[in-house]
Amino acid sequence: MKRIVFGIFLLISFILQFDTLFAGEADNDAEWVLVTEDTDIKVFERWISVEKNRARERSGKMVLNCKPDDLLAIIIDPNKTDIWMSNVEECRIVRRINSNEWFVYTLMDAPWPIGKQDIVSKYTVVHRDGRIYVNIDQQTDLIPKKKDIERLDTFSARWEITPVSENTVNVNFTTQSTQPAKYPQWAQDPIVRKTFLNNMKKLRRHINKTA
Repeated sequence: MKRIVFGIFLLISFILQFDTLFAGEADNDAEWVLVTEDTDIKVFERWISVEKNRARERSGKMVLNCKPDDLLAIIIDPNKTDIWMSNVEECRIVRRINSNEWFVYTLMDAPWPIGKQDIVSKYTVVHRDGRIYVNIDQQTDLIPKKKDIERLDTFSARWEITPVSENTVNVNFTTQSTQPAKYPQWAQDPIVRKTFLNNMKKLRRHINKTA
Protein backbone atom coordinates (compact mmCIF):
# COMPACT_ATOMS: atom_id res chain seq x y z
CA MET A 1 0.00 0.00 0.00
CA LYS A 2 2.84 2.41 0.83
CA ARG A 3 4.37 1.78 -2.60
CA ILE A 4 1.03 2.44 -4.29
CA VAL A 5 0.54 5.71 -2.42
CA PHE A 6 4.12 6.75 -3.13
CA GLY A 7 3.70 5.86 -6.81
CA ILE A 8 0.54 7.99 -7.07
CA PHE A 9 2.35 10.85 -5.35
CA LEU A 10 5.26 10.60 -7.78
CA LEU A 11 2.91 10.57 -10.75
CA ILE A 12 1.05 13.67 -9.55
CA SER A 13 4.33 15.42 -8.80
CA PHE A 14 5.64 14.55 -12.25
CA ILE A 15 2.55 15.96 -13.97
CA LEU A 16 2.77 19.16 -11.95
CA GLN A 17 6.48 19.57 -12.60
CA PHE A 18 6.60 18.53 -16.27
CA ASP A 19 6.40 22.06 -17.63
CA THR A 20 9.05 23.22 -15.21
CA LEU A 21 11.44 20.37 -15.97
CA PHE A 22 11.35 20.88 -19.71
CA ALA A 23 10.71 24.60 -20.00
CA GLY A 24 13.23 26.73 -21.84
CA GLU A 25 16.13 25.73 -24.06
CA ALA A 26 19.33 24.02 -23.03
CA ASP A 27 22.62 25.83 -23.51
CA ASN A 28 25.32 23.90 -25.36
CA ASP A 29 27.88 26.14 -23.65
CA ALA A 30 26.46 25.39 -20.23
CA GLU A 31 29.06 24.83 -17.55
CA TRP A 32 29.44 21.50 -15.80
CA VAL A 33 28.07 21.49 -12.25
CA LEU A 34 29.61 19.26 -9.57
CA VAL A 35 26.77 17.17 -8.09
CA THR A 36 28.58 14.54 -6.00
CA GLU A 37 32.07 13.27 -5.23
CA ASP A 38 34.00 10.64 -3.31
CA THR A 39 37.68 11.20 -2.57
CA ASP A 40 39.22 11.73 -6.02
CA ILE A 41 36.07 10.85 -8.01
CA LYS A 42 33.95 13.80 -9.12
CA VAL A 43 30.60 13.62 -10.91
CA PHE A 44 29.37 16.57 -12.96
CA GLU A 45 26.12 17.26 -14.82
CA ARG A 46 24.77 19.73 -17.35
CA TRP A 47 21.93 20.15 -19.86
CA ILE A 48 22.66 20.61 -23.58
CA SER A 49 20.66 20.71 -26.82
CA VAL A 50 20.69 17.68 -29.14
CA GLU A 51 18.77 18.39 -32.33
CA LYS A 52 15.34 19.45 -30.98
CA ASN A 53 15.71 17.76 -27.62
CA ARG A 54 17.26 18.62 -24.29
CA ALA A 55 19.89 16.14 -23.16
CA ARG A 56 21.27 15.47 -19.70
CA GLU A 57 25.00 14.88 -19.70
CA ARG A 58 26.71 13.28 -16.73
CA SER A 59 30.50 13.01 -16.43
CA GLY A 60 32.64 11.11 -13.94
CA LYS A 61 36.31 12.01 -13.62
CA MET A 62 39.07 10.23 -11.71
CA VAL A 63 42.72 9.18 -11.79
CA LEU A 64 43.58 5.46 -11.79
CA ASN A 65 46.90 3.72 -11.17
CA CYS A 66 47.08 1.46 -14.21
CA LYS A 67 48.15 1.32 -17.83
CA PRO A 68 45.68 2.55 -20.48
CA ASP A 69 45.35 -0.90 -22.06
CA ASP A 70 44.63 -2.49 -18.66
CA LEU A 71 41.63 -0.23 -18.18
CA LEU A 72 40.53 -0.65 -21.79
CA ALA A 73 40.52 -4.42 -21.39
CA ILE A 74 37.98 -4.12 -18.57
CA ILE A 75 35.53 -1.62 -20.03
CA ILE A 76 35.22 -3.30 -23.45
CA ASP A 77 34.87 -6.89 -22.21
CA PRO A 78 31.18 -7.86 -21.68
CA ASN A 79 32.26 -10.65 -19.31
CA LYS A 80 33.84 -8.03 -17.05
CA THR A 81 30.99 -5.52 -17.06
CA ASP A 82 29.75 -6.61 -13.64
CA ILE A 83 33.18 -5.77 -12.21
CA TRP A 84 32.30 -2.09 -12.35
CA MET A 85 28.66 -1.75 -13.42
CA SER A 86 25.84 -2.30 -10.93
CA ASN A 87 22.60 -4.23 -11.50
CA VAL A 88 23.76 -6.01 -14.67
CA GLU A 89 21.90 -9.27 -15.38
CA GLU A 90 23.29 -9.94 -18.86
CA CYS A 91 25.92 -8.46 -21.15
CA ARG A 92 27.09 -10.02 -24.41
CA ILE A 93 28.43 -9.23 -27.86
CA VAL A 94 25.73 -9.77 -30.49
CA ARG A 95 27.73 -8.86 -33.59
CA ARG A 96 31.38 -8.02 -34.25
CA ILE A 97 32.45 -5.89 -37.21
CA ASN A 98 36.19 -5.85 -36.52
CA SER A 99 38.59 -5.52 -33.58
CA ASN A 100 37.52 -1.90 -33.01
CA GLU A 101 33.78 -2.09 -33.69
CA TRP A 102 31.09 -4.39 -32.32
CA PHE A 103 27.55 -4.45 -30.91
CA VAL A 104 26.62 -5.30 -27.31
CA TYR A 105 23.35 -6.19 -25.61
CA THR A 106 23.05 -5.27 -21.91
CA LEU A 107 20.17 -6.09 -19.56
CA MET A 108 19.93 -4.31 -16.20
CA ASP A 109 17.60 -4.54 -13.22
CA ALA A 110 17.79 -1.19 -11.45
CA PRO A 111 16.33 -0.49 -7.99
CA TRP A 112 12.65 0.39 -7.71
CA PRO A 113 11.06 2.46 -9.14
CA ILE A 114 13.22 2.19 -12.28
CA GLY A 115 13.11 -1.59 -12.83
CA LYS A 116 14.36 -3.65 -15.77
CA GLN A 117 16.02 -1.82 -18.67
CA ASP A 118 18.03 -2.97 -21.66
CA ILE A 119 20.26 -1.32 -24.18
CA VAL A 120 21.75 -2.29 -27.55
CA SER A 121 24.97 -0.40 -28.21
CA LYS A 122 27.63 -0.04 -30.85
CA TYR A 123 31.13 0.12 -29.34
CA THR A 124 33.85 1.93 -31.28
CA VAL A 125 37.44 2.14 -30.02
CA VAL A 126 39.58 5.01 -31.31
CA HIS A 127 43.26 5.66 -30.57
CA ARG A 128 44.12 9.31 -31.21
CA ASP A 129 46.80 11.72 -30.01
CA GLY A 130 47.99 9.30 -27.34
CA ARG A 131 44.49 8.91 -25.91
CA ILE A 132 41.98 6.07 -26.10
CA TYR A 133 38.31 6.79 -26.76
CA VAL A 134 35.52 4.25 -26.44
CA ASN A 135 32.31 5.55 -28.00
CA ILE A 136 29.03 3.82 -27.09
CA ASP A 137 26.11 4.63 -29.39
CA GLN A 138 22.63 3.18 -29.76
CA GLN A 139 21.62 0.55 -32.31
CA THR A 140 17.97 0.05 -31.40
CA ASP A 141 16.89 -2.08 -34.39
CA LEU A 142 19.44 -4.86 -33.94
CA ILE A 143 17.43 -6.70 -31.26
CA PRO A 144 13.62 -6.43 -30.88
CA LYS A 145 12.27 -4.84 -27.72
CA LYS A 146 11.11 -7.21 -25.00
CA LYS A 147 7.87 -7.11 -23.03
CA ASP A 148 8.09 -5.41 -19.62
CA ILE A 149 11.66 -4.24 -20.28
CA GLU A 150 12.30 -0.58 -20.98
CA ARG A 151 14.59 -0.01 -23.95
CA LEU A 152 17.13 2.78 -23.39
CA ASP A 153 17.18 4.05 -26.95
CA THR A 154 18.17 7.65 -26.24
CA PHE A 155 21.40 6.88 -24.38
CA SER A 156 25.03 7.24 -25.45
CA ALA A 157 28.33 7.28 -23.60
CA ARG A 158 32.04 7.86 -24.05
CA TRP A 159 35.17 6.80 -22.22
CA GLU A 160 38.27 8.97 -22.57
CA ILE A 161 41.51 7.50 -21.23
CA THR A 162 44.49 9.86 -21.07
CA PRO A 163 47.93 8.63 -19.95
CA VAL A 164 49.51 10.76 -17.22
CA SER A 165 52.56 8.60 -16.58
CA GLU A 166 53.62 5.04 -17.31
CA ASN A 167 51.16 3.62 -14.76
CA THR A 168 48.65 6.41 -14.26
CA VAL A 169 45.70 7.53 -16.37
CA ASN A 170 43.06 10.24 -16.25
CA VAL A 171 39.60 8.78 -16.83
CA ASN A 172 36.58 10.69 -18.06
CA PHE A 173 33.33 8.73 -18.47
CA THR A 174 30.48 10.78 -19.96
CA THR A 175 26.90 9.67 -20.54
CA GLN A 176 24.11 11.44 -22.40
CA SER A 177 20.37 10.84 -22.54
CA THR A 178 17.48 12.69 -24.17
CA GLN A 179 14.89 10.47 -22.52
CA PRO A 180 12.31 12.48 -20.51
CA ALA A 181 12.34 11.73 -16.79
CA LYS A 182 9.73 9.18 -15.73
CA TYR A 183 9.65 10.62 -12.22
CA PRO A 184 10.37 14.03 -10.67
CA GLN A 185 14.03 14.93 -10.71
CA TRP A 186 14.13 15.19 -6.92
CA ALA A 187 13.12 11.51 -6.74
CA GLN A 188 15.05 10.11 -9.70
CA ASP A 189 18.31 12.07 -9.67
CA PRO A 190 19.63 10.82 -6.30
CA ILE A 191 19.19 7.19 -7.44
CA VAL A 192 20.90 7.77 -10.78
CA ARG A 193 23.73 9.80 -9.27
CA LYS A 194 24.35 7.23 -6.54
CA THR A 195 24.47 4.40 -9.09
CA PHE A 196 26.78 6.37 -11.39
CA LEU A 197 29.17 7.21 -8.54
CA ASN A 198 29.11 3.65 -7.20
CA ASN A 199 30.05 2.31 -10.64
CA MET A 200 33.08 4.58 -10.72
CA LYS A 201 34.01 3.51 -7.18
CA LYS A 202 33.69 -0.18 -8.07
CA LEU A 203 36.01 0.31 -11.04
CA ARG A 204 38.54 2.14 -8.87
CA ARG A 205 38.46 -0.60 -6.22
CA HIS A 206 39.06 -3.29 -8.83
CA ILE A 207 41.99 -1.41 -10.33
CA ASN A 208 43.50 -0.84 -6.90
CA LYS A 209 43.22 -4.55 -6.09
CA THR A 210 44.90 -5.64 -9.30
CA ALA A 211 47.54 -2.89 -9.48
